[in-house]
Amino acid sequence: MVKGKMKSLLVILAVGTLAVMGVAALIMFNLPQLPMSAVYLVMGMGVVEEILILCVTCYYRKHEDFNANVTNMQNVAFSRASRDIRTLMNSILNFSSPELIENYNPQEMLNSLTKINNAGLYLMTVVDDLMATYHVSDQQIVLKENPTTIENVFNPIVELVTERFTSKNQVFDVEYINIDKFRYVLVDAPRVQQIVMNLLTNANKYTPEGGHILFRVEGVSGEGESLDITITVKDNGKGMSKRKLNNLFKADPKQTFDKGHYELGLAIVASLVKQMNGTISCHSQENQGSEFVVKFQWTYCHKNSFASTIRDFSVLRGKNILVVEDNEMNAEITKAILEKKGMMMDYAKDGAEGVAMFTHAMPHTYDAILMDIRMPVMDGIEACKKIRYSTHPESSIIPIIAMTADVFEADYQSSTDAGMDGYITKPLDPEELYITLSNAIRS
Repeated sequence: MVKGKMKSLLVILAVGTLAVMGVAALIMFNLPQLPMSAVYLVMGMGVVEEILILCVTCYYRKHEDFNANVTNMQNVAFSRASRDIRTLMNSILNFSSPELIENYNPQEMLNSLTKINNAGLYLMTVVDDLMATYHVSDQQIVLKENPTTIENVFNPIVELVTERFTSKNQVFDVEYINIDKFRYVLVDAPRVQQIVMNLLTNANKYTPEGGHILFRVEGVSGEGESLDITITVKDNGKGMSKRKLNNLFKADPKQTFDKGHYELGLAIVASLVKQMNGTISCHSQENQGSEFVVKFQWTYCHKNSFASTIRDFSVLRGKNILVVEDNEMNAEITKAILEKKGMMMDYAKDGAEGVAMFTHAMPHTYDAILMDIRMPVMDGIEACKKIRYSTHPESSIIPIIAMTADVFEADYQSSTDAGMDGYITKPLDPEELYITLSNAIRS
């Protein structure tokens, strides 16, 4: 029972975080609604803070139905995350202050939104780490490879962490080697960003003021259309002993570092790298620094095929999408994204209402359904099943796309088993949404 409650709290924490990410998108798509967006932002951050406090309080209690070691490990993860989240909340609230926004010119507005988005990106990695810690032993994440550029994978992280290094007067060098001809790749960018963020954050943390950190990405042609990519994070910080090095990637709460911090982030990194069929290694000596090397094999695509894959969205214009979503702000953001490509939207606030709207609609009313998974009254899984088994003439062919903050294999499988045709994670990425809808409608 306790475990179920904690999962619910984590889901709400993720929703609060998504609210922060969504506000930046809402402002970008609909500047006139800026005052209301600022209110949403404060509300979203409040949800994050309150739920985090509940999580920490709950986990610091002793429960008989939790393994003691895992509980201790999770306690430390939440404690560490609380500091990161509060720091990010301060940055986001500062950059979105109504007093400042009032006097922004368009370029200043864009700069602030970029900083908010980058802070939100890091906030999502913190939440992802919490979720990975909670599911430390029982679930696999869903990897979603999408076409993107190598710059889009790494540049947001570089921009975000640069301020951290600057604040400690550290030298941060970035090298991209031999990647020009491999710019377009198929990769799960958020997972790679989560890995890199953990490694760079550790380098910043364990390197003294005035130290040096190197971040290098190098590409080498592999077999066929593959790209062998090597990511290196090297610092001249405090390093570590052989004993610590031997247990570096193990999620073991007995393995402690100075001041009692457990390197859970590295255990999560190692797990992600393994699930992405990559390798990770570390070379380190005490007082001489550390070097982490991550290797992946990605598939690259040529510029023309990349452009046609993500930019031909003409099929979407004029389409009517039924969005089933219990959060009004999320629905508003989704509407802005859909309207950007000439789509129309009908809105249902829960699964039961979504089923009723579809089953009572005339044929050809809707071209696709975007279905949130977790909703009151009736969740998305049950709603999808009822639509598929209804007597509506399009019940078996209407594309139904799941929308959720969950990224684990079991959640993906349950939506597939219910009859959904696709799966989009929140916060919604406009490009991914357009690609998914285009493919579903064409097929």
